[in-house]
Amino acid sequence: MTGIPLYMQLVNQIKKQINQGIYKPGDLLPSEHDLASEYSYSRTTVRKGLSILFSEGYVNPVPGKGYFVKEPEIDNYTLYFSEKGCVKNYSGDTKLLEVRLVPPDKLSQQLGDIKKSFVMIRWLIYVDKKPAAYDIKYLPYEKGKPIVEQEIHYATFPEMVAKHQSLFSVKKTLKISAPSITPELNKLLNLDDQESVILVEQEILNDQRKLIGYGQLFIRGKYCNLVAVSSYHQSQ
Repeated sequence: MTGIPLYMQLVNQIKKQINQGIYKPGDLLPSEHDLASEYSYSRTTVRKGLSILFSEGYVNPVPGKGYFVKEPEIDNYTLYFSEKGCVKNYSGDTKLLEVRLVPPDKLSQQLGDIKKSFVMIRWLIYVDKKPAAYDIKYLPYEKGKPIVEQEIHYATFPEMVAKHQSLFSVKKTLKISAPSITPELNKLLNLDDQESVILVEQEILNDQRKLIGYGQLFIRGKYCNLVAVSSYHQSQ
């Protein structure tokens, strides 16, 4: 385990014991003193390791008693999502369809009551020269800044937002559904008969809960790659 910090060695060892059933849900872990003695670590190292186990959902601290193993949250999954990663075999082949200014009243159905204009950017994403996904992004219009299509390159929302503010200050919400197939969508994606499409909607808010981005990503079913991992296996 050379190179792995001592507190992470402890974390990995306790995780292994929990996953093997040595420590079961509801069991009390050995005290900080006992763990320090068993592994020849300092109390500070043990305390840091237990804190990580708590933050990752493995244990719960009870004041005056110690750390208890938590029941697994079997309905809790983490979805790893990016516009590029959720399209199978994405290689960077994209086509910019349109960039234009959209007034607030044209977005009321999707975004509710907003006061400012947005820039709409529409892209087609290709896999093996076939349309695999259709991406629409709405970003707040910056007055006085010209829209130059030649300078716009395909990017994910985090890549776009990071140019203007810290990603730690934003909240992103995803909604996944199976939309109705419109004639426009059918034509853009060149869909097969009865082919399904997955819609991923994104809403990005800043730390003042103001909308700074909205997106719709339509992915052909056979190119869709959305994977979620249960909480106990995220770090394994």
